[in-house]
Amino acid sequence: MGAPQYGLYIPPMPYGSSPWWRDEVRAALAGVLVARTAVNAGIRVVYPFLPEIARGLGVSLGAIALLVALRSVVGMGGPAVARLAERTGRRALMLAAALVAATGCLLIAGASSLAAAAAGFALSGAAKPLFDVPMQAWFGDRVPYGRRGRVLGVTELTWALSLLTTVPVAGVLIAATSWRAPFVLVAALAVAGAVAVGGLIHPDRPRMRARRRLRLTGQHRVMLGAVLSFSMASELLFVVYGAWLEGAFGLGVTAIGVFTFVVGASELAGEAGVAAVADRLGLRRSILAGLFVSAAAYASLGAVGTSLAVAVAVVVVWFVSFEVTIVASVPLVSELAAHSRDRLLGLMVATIAAGRALAAPFAPVVYAAGGVGATGLVSAGLALVAAALVHRVRSPLPTPGG
Repeated sequence: MGAPQYGLYIPPMPYGSSPWWRDEVRAALAGVLVARTAVNAGIRVVYPFLPEIARGLGVSLGAIALLVALRSVVGMGGPAVARLAERTGRRALMLAAALVAATGCLLIAGASSLAAAAAGFALSGAAKPLFDVPMQAWFGDRVPYGRRGRVLGVTELTWALSLLTTVPVAGVLIAATSWRAPFVLVAALAVAGAVAVGGLIHPDRPRMRARRRLRLTGQHRVMLGAVLSFSMASELLFVVYGAWLEGAFGLGVTAIGVFTFVVGASELAGEAGVAAVADRLGLRRSILAGLFVSAAAYASLGAVGTSLAVAVAVVVVWFVSFEVTIVASVPLVSELAAHSRDRLLGLMVATIAAGRALAAPFAPVVYAAGGVGATGLVSAGLALVAAALVHRVRSPLPTPGG
């Protein structure tokens, strides 16, 4: 029973049918929660404090936005990571990713120039696909499709956890010391993540490499187009998020950290809810719901005015709906090419990075031209384009045995 083996592919087993298998997945989840929180923190701790980082380096917000774009360009290496996993195994790449994230953060913390900071940003960008592609494929091969939304949803909690565990503390550290301190904190967390992965996930280096070629279909291309569109939508706002809070509400770094904690807590609750119900609701339906709600949130930004309470409400809805979209997209994509999961997931990670790279340089331009209202309208349009594309994607049939 089950699908044939291709290299790293392991035939899906009924969830919970083997105590050993169930324990293996649970142990891996614990390691991933620590390591991926650190890798994501290296990405997320930057956004709320971009104006402060720019001032610390003596450059403009536009110049720092280019570093964010560079980070995303480097993050487009997902397809190469998928091929590398066929040689090294997935655990080795997850270990390497945590250490690369730590190195990148330390380089940023010690940077005295834009060029030095760029090297750190580039390594932080490389760590993201280096961890996500093998991690998602590892669970994709071991957890049946009917349960995959729940399990991968748990791994996606690390996006919110990275915000909650680092950004509020970062605001306090920046106010007490400098903008460099949070990156040292994230580097320490990344080292702890490497230890957790090394101790909780079994080595899986293949005895021989077996290439698993991916033949892109129309369904794959449409879904990747949707991913590109909703990634651009979110990045347009992420890049100017800190500048908007400073300019519209006069928030300092500590207050921005507190604001982000409130939003992040709501985001975490939303992610947990999606992880619990996405499989029952349907992954495709969950993605569409996330896109329509996020489009409404983006379009509402222009009506926020100077009300901080309204801003909190709108940003909470945006964060949660965006996470619904991501959390449901990963398991759906993992089944669109069940025997080449690493490669299609690698393309998805590269596409997310491409969307961010395309949007980041334009975010300050759109914001300068029309404020957060203009940013919101452009993002809303992109989210609706993504919804139209997802509507054309058929829900995949689970692989035999899953």
